Amino acid sequence: MEKIKLGFAPTRRSIFSAPDAVKYRNLTAARLRELGVDFVDITDVNDEGLLYDDEGLSRIIEKFKREKVDGLFLPHCNFGTEYECARLAKALNVPVLLWGPLDERPDENGVRLRDTQCGLFATGKVLRRFRIPFTYLTNCRLSDPVFERGVRDFLAVCSVVRTFRSIRILQISTRPFDFWSTMCNEGELLEKFNIQLSPIPMPELMEEVRRAKKDEGGEISRVLSYIRENMEVQIPPDALENVAALKAAMESLVAKYGCKAVAIQCWNCLQQELGIMPCAANALMNDEG
Repeated sequence: MEKIKLGFAPTRRSIFSAPDAVKYRNLTAARLRELGVDFVDITDVNDEGLLYDDEGLSRIIEKFKREKVDGLFLPHCNFGTEYECARLAKALNVPVLLWGPLDERPDENGVRLRDTQCGLFATGKVLRRFRIPFTYLTNCRLSDPVFERGVRDFLAVCSVVRTFRSIRILQISTRPFDFWSTMCNEGELLEKFNIQLSPIPMPELMEEVRRAKKDEGGEISRVLSYIRENMEVQIPPDALENVAALKAAMESLVAKYGCKAVAIQCWNCLQQELGIMPCAANALMNDEG
């Protein structure tokens, strides 16, 4: 997965402890660094490095857009200012993650330092009214496994969304007549989702396969070495060479057309041309992302 950059916008509300909010914003930032998360902080926006007013909001929007963040993380450090969170999320149009630390018991005077769970309820409701999708991470301690798992799952979501918004798919041949379940609308994909297709005919793939097989010591040799070292091979040598050549050919065409994914007609033209199923070559491509 390519590196994902998060916009880190911890938030507070004035009716709860500001010092405690600052404490938890710093602890959360430190934990993200421990996990190797790339994020843009807002310590230069105000003295607290927290989101809570319109003045800070405008500066955070400008900074996050300039930094081209892929996702927005909104830790609620004491309660949170829900309308500022929603306005920020609306302006950025990226995936949103909500989280807050477990609420501690009141002190000896009955004073509560924070009420993060209630703040998350409030922000979630306002985000829905703004029609903004979001992910909610269960209230937990920063050291809890659920926090790390939730953050890493969210990074994966951000990666998918970023790719989806600018993807080009290599379409190798058309669907077979009998496979009605695999039909798609190329125009609708482009108009609604900005997903581009790069269609090529099967002969172009076959030509690339032949070119790969002629390139002694090239990509096909590396693929063959990897297969022999990591897989149990139970097909004839010529079929194994065709698997490696097919993988090398698809990889070359992906680079040629600037694609990030491949869709291929798997039945039955390939079997007539190469005598193999494409499943092993597809699996090798999947392993490389």
